[in-house]
Order: sequence, then structure tokens, then C-alpha cells
Amino acid sequence: MKSTALKVLTLLVTFAAGVLIVGALLSRRLPPVARPAPPAPSHPHEHLRPSEWEVAAEPPGASYTLREGDTLAAVAVRRYGHPNYHRVIKLYNRIEDEGRVGAGTVVRLPDISAILAEEGFTKVAAAEAELILCSRAKYNRVEGQLRALREAGSRGDAVPDGVRRALLEAADDLGRASEGLRSSKAGVTRAPGSMIGQLEKNVAGMRDLAEGSNDGYGYDIDMVRQRYALALTYAVIWAREGFR
Repeated sequence: MKSTALKVLTLLVTFAAGVLIVGALLSRRLPPVARPAPPAPSHPHEHLRPSEWEVAAEPPGASYTLREGDTLAAVAVRRYGHPNYHRVIKLYNRIEDEGRVGAGTVVRLPDISAILAEEGFTKVAAAEAELILCSRAKYNRVEGQLRALREAGSRGDAVPDGVRRALLEAADDLGRASEGLRSSKAGVTRAPGSMIGQLEKNVAGMRDLAEGSNDGYGYDIDMVRQRYALALTYAVIWAREGFR
């Protein structure tokens, strides 16, 4: 009996040792399990009233008669805050050749929100339009402070908390808008890839600015404005193409 018990004990010990050895060998061969990156902190969307979505406009009103020496880019700066909105003016007014537009030409210049509604964009993406316009307004509020910090030579850690938060909220708004534009929608054949691309570049750009990124020239600050204008231009094009 003792001999049998000893044999059984020996077999059990040998088996256990074998399991440990095999486990050790497998653990060396198997690649490490990838752990998902922690999600970026999310900032709540501050709902701005439609009256706060637009920059202070000059010339005011929904239309403007071009004067001698006017260009669509110059009008875009005064009306929408950046020369890149000349593309929106051109599209909306169905101007084929900008070079042939001269003094006396009447161009319609409604709010961007009105353009998106008239072109049909808000029929399929009303929530996304609001997020984009709110985000743009939040950025417009702090752009001047960013430029002042640059001129003062401030370092990244000198970005005020209020400015940083506004930038991060604006970036999160655009992130939500991009997700919404990618989702399935009735009447939409294809998501607006070019528009989403500009929005996502702005998400990255504003987050960099919030952390104090500085190209030394202020071009990165202006690029955010440019991308808003391009994204809204692509919004009009997407709507006119039947959301394809």
C-alpha cells in the first residue's frame, strides 16, 4: 500500500511540475495582451443660442452690393470672419467665375446657419450643424486671447484655464459632429469624408493649442479658422450632391 501511495504521489508531483513548465513556456511565446488606451476626457457641450453662432457681421444684412475694388475674399472677412468663406459665398450665389464679378453685383450673405438650412444640410444633419456652429463660436471667443498670448511670448503652461477649457469643449463638439456624420442617416448614401477630415484636423489642432502648442508664427491659430470655412464649404457641396 505504501508503495502504491508513493507511486501515486510521485505521478502527481511530476504532472504538476509539467503543467508549470508548459505554462511558463507558453507565457513566453504568447504576445502581451494589448490594453485599450484610456479614453480622452470628455467635456460637456455648452448649448449656445443661434444668435451667438455668427461673428459680428459687416456688412450687416442678407445681401451686399459689391463696390469698386471689392473681392469675395474681402467681403468674406468682413461678413464671416475669414477670407476662406469666399468659397461659401461663391457656391451659395452660384458664381461660376469669380473673376467676372465686379462692382454693382449683388451677393446674398445670410448667416451660415441659414445657408446650411436652405441648402438642405440641416434636413439630415441638424444636430451636427449645431455642434459645428457652436464649436466655431467658442473658438472665435478665445482666438484673440490665443494671439495675445503668442505676442506676449507665453509658454504652453501659461494658457489660461478658461481658454484651455473652451478649446477642449470646442474640440469635443467637433468630435461628436464627426461621429454623427459617419452614422447611418435616412437619405444619405455616403458620409461627407472631406468635411469630416477638416473637422477632425480641427479637433487635433485645438487640442494642441489647449496644451500650449506653438508654431512661432500664429499660422496654427489661423488654420483652425481656415478648416471651419473649408468644412462648411464641403457641407454645402455634400448637400448639393444629394448626400453622396
